Amino acid sequence: MNPNNIWQERQNKPTLVARDLAAYVDADTVYTVLLRRGVFKWLAARRKLIRVKDVWRERITASLEEQRTADPARKQWLRGYRAALEECRAEVRTICHGPRWDCPDFDRDAQRWLAQQEES
Repeated sequence: MNPNNIWQERQNKPTLVARDLAAYVDADTVYTVLLRRGVFKWLAARRKLIRVKDVWRERITASLEEQRTADPARKQWLRGYRAALEECRAEVRTICHGPRWDCPDFDRDAQRWLAQQEES
């Protein structure tokens, strides 16, 4: 595995991890460890971020529609609202589309391991 082929791997499901480790560890143990370490939570949080990003897109579209018939004061408010949504959506989109070849910035051991993998 390397930064170029990592995109071909399925991801974001605890079940995939359990299947990968099935020859070494039983699924109950894998699920327990993933749950204890917060992996379940963060995979769920990532999914929710993707959904909220889509909700924001719908709100942006709705604000554009409403702006066509709104009075001048409301149009100004809608422009600001839309700009804020667009900014937030772009930031969340950047997170969701970030590189897979990455690890938390506060985990030095994982950073070292990842760097070694990239070199080999």
